[in-house]
Amino acid sequence: MPSAARSRASKRANATTDVATTAPEATLDPTRAYTRYRGVVYDVTEFQHRHPGGAQLLSLCVGRDATILIESHHLRPEVVRKYMKTLPVVEGAAGAFGKEETFPKPLDSAVYRAIQRRVRDEVVEPMKAKSGREAHGRGGCVVDAGVVVLTFVAAMVAYWRAPSALTGCALGLAGYWSGTGLQHTANHGGLAKSGFWNQFWGWLGNDVAIGKSSVEWRYHHMVSHHSYCNDADLDQDVYTALPLLRLDPSQELKWFHRYQAFYAPLMWPFLWLAAQVGDAQNILIDRASPGVEYKGLMKNEIALYLLGKVLHFGLLLGVPAYIHGLSNVIVPFLAYGAFGSFVLCWFFIVSHNLEALTPMNLSKSTKNDWGAWQIETSASWGNSFWSFFSGGLNLQIEHHLFPGCAHNLYPKMVPIIKDECKKAGLAYTGYGGYFGLLPITRDMFSYLHKMGHQRPKAM
Repeated sequence: MPSAARSRASKRANATTDVATTAPEATLDPTRAYTRYRGVVYDVTEFQHRHPGGAQLLSLCVGRDATILIESHHLRPEVVRKYMKTLPVVEGAAGAFGKEETFPKPLDSAVYRAIQRRVRDEVVEPMKAKSGREAHGRGGCVVDAGVVVLTFVAAMVAYWRAPSALTGCALGLAGYWSGTGLQHTANHGGLAKSGFWNQFWGWLGNDVAIGKSSVEWRYHHMVSHHSYCNDADLDQDVYTALPLLRLDPSQELKWFHRYQAFYAPLMWPFLWLAAQVGDAQNILIDRASPGVEYKGLMKNEIALYLLGKVLHFGLLLGVPAYIHGLSNVIVPFLAYGAFGSFVLCWFFIVSHNLEALTPMNLSKSTKNDWGAWQIETSASWGNSFWSFFSGGLNLQIEHHLFPGCAHNLYPKMVPIIKDECKKAGLAYTGYGGYFGLLPITRDMFSYLHKMGHQRPKAM
């Protein structure tokens, strides 16, 4: 293994997101659930199932330093402090969680606190006064979710009645929307006020509709990507793309990377297939994905994963095969998986893979500031129209600062964040308007081309 790759593997193995390399101390009961926040170890066993956001979210914190995860997903820090005071503290056990978290923490960021305060005061509180919505930023997506569900059901009925490449693609597009407009916000805990309903809609929109495991997604996307956005050593979206795609200048350059701007779109249709193989490996065998162990994995999450697979294949392959015969369904089913995967990959990849968003180009002050890091490693595009049709996925800067909020709040946050970025001297990378997707896609391919030719640079 090359020295650079070896050092990255070592960094991931010793990252504070995991407890993989350090044996638990005698004070920790292996039958109970613990997490570390700001250097203090808490017993969350009893609290896990009365956590307002649901046990499925708190389980992500089990067995790891969860400081970044906790602070970034709560709009009101005082609520976190209130609940933390009720949890049993385990004295002298911090060493069981490895080294102290060295990545910048959200609430240590002045710009993040300023934006957070203004979003509460200018976006969420006025909505409470007007509609009675609780001032926590969750819920209020009934119309959005309803349209997504009805669209998917209509597309699935059309697919059942007349399976073809066209109806398969239509179902794939509806599946994409389910993945962004339903499961994405729900699994982050922002679609509904109830933790139960967030878990249900997240499971329905992910496991059942598009065949991707919600539990694997939460560990990969929330624990890794959102905490350490674009970090070549800690963000799974970056380091698991290797060796096929080189997304950071610090990574090893292979001869075939010079063609990655051309072959990357040809890989996107295979996302659905990769998810089937990867989810089974990570959940049933490894209980981990590269760099992130599933320390809090619950039995009911495994059961939901298996039930989701049965329903996914039953509804999308079994029912139409029963009606029309298996041979008449293969092509439509493949069209569904390929087209939905293509659109989903396209919308995900553009928002973090631009030259301006590379951590190597960040200033020293930004590298030591979690809020500034999230802002300058993400890009937003489009407008409220596209926010509706992408579940807020187009407004990645807003989403990365407030991942636990309802996506229909993001358009209201844009002017606040732009204003605070201007005050702090931070770059807000945005491609506005109805056609913002086009220039950001162009710049993304330009970046892939550059990464396919540029020699590795040390961080």
